[in-house]
Amino acid sequence: MTNKTLDQHQQTSGQVSVEPDNLPLRPIAIAVVALVFVVVGTIIGVNQLYWISSSSLIQSTELDVPNRLLQELKAADEEQLTQYGRLDEKGIYRLPIDEAMKLYVKQNAR
Repeated sequence: MTNKTLDQHQQTSGQVSVEPDNLPLRPIAIAVVALVFVVVGTIIGVNQLYWISSSSLIQSTELDVPNRLLQELKAADEEQLTQYGRLDEKGIYRLPIDEAMKLYVKQNAR
């Protein structure tokens, strides 16, 4: 049935159907607000996930990589603190730090 024949049928049977002019605004507003919250929450969640994953990637690629120069510097410092050595031609020698502390205490114990 087409709309024209349906209208004629309703008029002849005495039934007139009327659609309401106003929409149910409250359920629509609630649905829109809920949708906005879901979208904003999703954006915030994805943003946080991005920052967490990028910071862990930076940590693993840049900060956890051993620095060769720093390791060499630490090894040189360790050698100077723990081994004997000659500093210059005037007869000045380097003592390990533990031995130097013992000598200092022994000399100043009086």
